[in-house]
Amino acid sequence: MLEMVLATSALPLQQADEATNLNVQSFSAALQAVNATRANDVTTISAEIEGVLATVTSNAATTFMEFAQVSAAFASSQSALNASLGSAAASLVAAITDVNASAQSNAAAITSGLTQASTAVAGAQSAAASGLSALNVSLLQTVASVQSVAVSGLSALNISVLQTVAGGQSAAASQLRSVNGSLVQTIATIAATGSTVSQITSCGSNGSVYTGQACVKSTQPICSVIIDAGNHPLAQTTTCPAITQGARCPVQCLPGYNGTSVYTCNSNSQWAGNLSCILSACPALASNAPNCRCNQGYTGTLAFDDHYWQGTCAPSVCPAYSVGFPACTCSAGYGGTLTWNYGTQTYAGSCTPVACPANAIGAPACTCSVGYSGVLAWQSGTQTYSGSCQLVPCPSFSTGSGANCTCIGGYFGLYMWNPAIQNYTGACVAGVPCPAGSTGPNTAVGCTCNFGLTGSIASSNIPPYYTGSCVMPGYWDPSSDSGYIMYRTGYFATSATLKTLANALAATPVILTYTMTSASSWSFIADKDADSNIYFSLVSTNLYKMVFDRTGSVATTTFYNFPTGGTIIGTGWVPAMMWTTASPGYGAIVVGGYSTGNMYVLLFNNGKTAISGTYTVPYTSEVYGTDVIPNQASGFTYHFAVAYTRNSKQMSSWTVDMTVGSASGWTNRYDNSFSGGSTGPSNGAQAIYFPPGKQLYAGDPYVSMNRVVMTDTTTAFLYVWQVTQSGTALVWTFLVKVAVANAGGYPYPLSVNSYNAIS
Repeated sequence: MLEMVLATSALPLQQADEATNLNVQSFSAALQAVNATRANDVTTISAEIEGVLATVTSNAATTFMEFAQVSAAFASSQSALNASLGSAAASLVAAITDVNASAQSNAAAITSGLTQASTAVAGAQSAAASGLSALNVSLLQTVASVQSVAVSGLSALNISVLQTVAGGQSAAASQLRSVNGSLVQTIATIAATGSTVSQITSCGSNGSVYTGQACVKSTQPICSVIIDAGNHPLAQTTTCPAITQGARCPVQCLPGYNGTSVYTCNSNSQWAGNLSCILSACPALASNAPNCRCNQGYTGTLAFDDHYWQGTCAPSVCPAYSVGFPACTCSAGYGGTLTWNYGTQTYAGSCTPVACPANAIGAPACTCSVGYSGVLAWQSGTQTYSGSCQLVPCPSFSTGSGANCTCIGGYFGLYMWNPAIQNYTGACVAGVPCPAGSTGPNTAVGCTCNFGLTGSIASSNIPPYYTGSCVMPGYWDPSSDSGYIMYRTGYFATSATLKTLANALAATPVILTYTMTSASSWSFIADKDADSNIYFSLVSTNLYKMVFDRTGSVATTTFYNFPTGGTIIGTGWVPAMMWTTASPGYGAIVVGGYSTGNMYVLLFNNGKTAISGTYTVPYTSEVYGTDVIPNQASGFTYHFAVAYTRNSKQMSSWTVDMTVGSASGWTNRYDNSFSGGSTGPSNGAQAIYFPPGKQLYAGDPYVSMNRVVMTDTTTAFLYVWQVTQSGTALVWTFLVKVAVANAGGYPYPLSVNSYNAIS
């Protein structure tokens, strides 16, 4: 840009120099004519020259005023001068200074020529040369001043005005061109005719000169003000301030094309030049050269700087509910038309949801409704859904429609709609068998929990077509483990302590201590049906009931007195689930009769408020520990009972049918032996059954097994045996000898319910 400004600004100066040379040539001719015609009248010539000088001086002032008017016309433009051209202005000043120096040098050459012209008119020549030199310098300064003002004003307008001084400033350009031509003609006319400047200022705009009486056509070639670039289709319209032969002005390509050529006014009064225009490429993400603009979907400001495009284009975003930038279209399920407005650089239009077809839901991602099937596909071309949704009939043994298919009479179940397969899943069945722990025709008719189990069974329409369960009381249920134990502190002890399972084998720490009876207690068992805070204890021939509270207190009552008169030692709890609904029972306690050689079964009444009956099961001398193994807890085929003796060091098992209500329900006795102090107790008291899932102590490695634990009243050990079923017999396998805190002491695991009752 700076080079263009410099080139454009230098041309008028060059033309001024050429005009000055023309002046010199014309003046020399005039002086020669003076020498030829007025050689004898030096005084007259001098006077005329002085008059001419005075007239030129006067008209020069007029010319200065005219230039001042031109300057005023550009004054408003000067305030808009771009600060970025400051350095260019400085360069122009330097160039003009060089031109002035050159002009002054030319003036000196003129003076030398005049001196050689004639010695006769030396004085006049010297005076004329001096005057003309001053005039020439004044004119050069005037032109330079006008050019500086014009360049400054034109730079503030635009580059095109600098190149052509055209457009809105055409009047100023015409005036400058007229003045420039008139000055040349004025000098020649003054020398030839002695005419004044005021007489000839109106000539020259059309290439004519003043003869003394009128303006006549100049013999010097003159070009048009508007440069004819050979009808070049890509040339900008350019107005040149100089139009005489040899005048030179730059012509630039139209915006969007790169190219500039200097055109010269030739002897044929034609502008000659060679303009070549190359299409300038658009910036990245822009197109439409030569009128470059950002591509569809991109925004930015682009401007052509005479050679190249400046500016960048940045991506915008698709409107709401549309995709596919930059050629954004409405998303699937949305309708509308989007077009790119290059003027505002925005998308016009919007996208709105398209309603789902009949029997479909979920716009904009429509699918068939419940009970209907079909394939729906979005057609982006038409912005509609193709396909349809058809009703699916209810499956077998059901009636209704859509989401309301229900089983017909006599069938039970549920059909559920599966949207993934667009069909029903499930079934309508005539009921399924009652689950384990319950009895009844089927789940459709009804199932009842077996006697002694807790819970309920309800029919359901989904697999397995029932809900609920029938579970054992918490002691037997492996999923109900509180992490706490009630510890029997020893044979003949009167207390029990609440501890964590982690401290089951240690004497301390304890959480609570309960004092059970005033007399020494030989055995201690929990009401495993109540699954709460109720316990029973044997002291000699008396059976006591105890209720533990949350403070460590015990409410004790005498529950039963044995009529045998013999000593009673071991006890075991017989849960109600060992009876049936057809032959109900409410639980019992089985005790070892010690020296009587019998076991006694004490049957509870409904509500466990008293013993409603007893019967005797013969065994052998010195019966100690006794307990039972219900098949619901063990997984065995039969209910079993176990007991052991001290004298013969044997342990025995029976299959038990409590619904019989007598000793005849105890059959299939099998005996096994143990080694006292090694695999069994030396002097025992209690046998305790531990079902799978119940830990004897924290980290019990045998927790998954059915185990029988025997206590020893002489030593502080527990003897742990695994029992497995073999037909109607139990197989005994010794596992481990475990040390406890007290002789005769043993832990009783607490279920969640039983712990919550006392915590």
